[in-house]
Amino acid sequence: MRTCLYGGPLFDGEKLYDRGRIVFDGTGVLEVCLGDGPPQGTTPVDVRGSLILPGLVDLHSDVLEKCIEMRPGVLFEPDFALTALDRRLAACGISTFCHAISFADNELGLRSPDRAEALVRLIKAFDASSQSSVRHCVHGRFEVGSDKARGIFEGLLLDGLLDMVSIMDHTPGQGQFRSFEAFHRYYSGTYRLSREETASMAAAKVHKREQAWRDVGRIAEAAFRCGAPLLSHDDDSRDKVAFVHDLGACGSEFPVTIEAAREAKDRAMAVLVGAPNVIRGASSNSHLSAREAVSMGLTDALVSDYYPECLLQAPFVLHRLCDAPLEPCLAHVTSGPARLLSHTVPCGFLKPGLPADVAVIETHGPWARVARLWVAGRLVYEAGPKGMEPGPFRSLALTEKNFMDKECSSCVDQPRA
Repeated sequence: MRTCLYGGPLFDGEKLYDRGRIVFDGTGVLEVCLGDGPPQGTTPVDVRGSLILPGLVDLHSDVLEKCIEMRPGVLFEPDFALTALDRRLAACGISTFCHAISFADNELGLRSPDRAEALVRLIKAFDASSQSSVRHCVHGRFEVGSDKARGIFEGLLLDGLLDMVSIMDHTPGQGQFRSFEAFHRYYSGTYRLSREETASMAAAKVHKREQAWRDVGRIAEAAFRCGAPLLSHDDDSRDKVAFVHDLGACGSEFPVTIEAAREAKDRAMAVLVGAPNVIRGASSNSHLSAREAVSMGLTDALVSDYYPECLLQAPFVLHRLCDAPLEPCLAHVTSGPARLLSHTVPCGFLKPGLPADVAVIETHGPWARVARLWVAGRLVYEAGPKGMEPGPFRSLALTEKNFMDKECSSCVDQPRA
C-alpha cells in the first residue's frame, strides 16, 4: 500500500518547506516533493496543517534502567519494561532509539557486566521480533577501569551487537564529578552509600585510572574494526577532547565546558547535548547549558538522556525561547544524530530510497504532540484527538513565564551519570 501524506509543512532532515507531500510504502520513501494533493493510486492522509518530518533519532538514553528499577531496589522484569518503553517511544515520535547500556566492574544497580550483557541481548532479540514498534539499537557505554567488563564488551562488539560505543570516566576530580563531594552526592543519593563506601569507590577509581586509560585503546580499536562510532563522555577540557580524538572518537557527548565543546567542533567531532537540559534551561549538575551551546552553534544533536518525552519538545523550546532557527533545531533530533549511525542504520531523512520513518506532529497546543508515526512504512502509533481539532502549523507559543515557574526551575535533580 502506497501512502501519501500532504496538507502541511514538511521537513526532510535538511530543509523545512511550507508545503510538501511524501509518498511511501513498506519498501521505503518513494517520493518527496513540494505542493499539495495526493497522486493517484495512493492512500491519501491530509495532515491538516501539521508538520511532517523524519522519525526522531535518539542516540543516548538510559531510561530502560529507570523502567526496570523504578525505585531503588524495586525491580521489574526487563522484558516487561522494554515492551512498555517501546510503546512509549512511539508516542514520543522516536523511530530509532539507542539504549545506553553501561558496563562497569563492581558498579551498583544494573551496571554490572553480566546484567548489562543480558540487557543487550534482550534488546537485540526484541528489536528482531514482531513485537517491537520502533527500531532499537544499543549504545554500549564502557567505564574506564572495568577489567571484567572489557572482555564482555569486546565480545559484544565482535558479535555485532553494539551499534555505538562511548567511553566514560566517572573518576572524581574531572569530567562530570569535578570534586569528591559531587561524586559522593550522586552515589549516596542514588544508591544510599555511606561516605566511607563512596570514598572507597573513589580511591579505587583514582588508583586504576592511568593504566585503565591505556587499556581503553583496545576498546577503541575494536570499535573501529567493527564500524561502531566511538564517542567520549563528559569531556571537560581541550586536552581531554584532543586525547579522545586521537583515540578515534568522532563525537563528544555532554561536554562539561564551552571550551571542550569548541575543541570538539574544531576537530570536526559531533557534539551531543541533553534535551532535558534544554527543557529545564539548566544542567542537572550545574555544567554546560545546552541552550547556550546550541545558540553558539557548537552542537550537532540532542539526546533524551533519561527522559524520552523531552526530545520532541526541545527543538520548539529552542526556537521560541532562544530565537534559534527552527530548521537546524529539527535537524538536531533527526538528521544530526542520524549522521553518526548512517553507515549501519539509515534514518533521520525523508529521501527516496531510505526507510519510511515518518512522523506527523501537531504543534497547535502548548506542547508538540505526535499524531502518527510510521517506522519502515508501518503505522505504529496514532493518537486520537479527544475533541481537540488539528490546527495549522506554527511555532509553539511558549513563554518563559508559562514554560516553567521559578520554583520548579530552581529545584535540584539528581545528577546524571
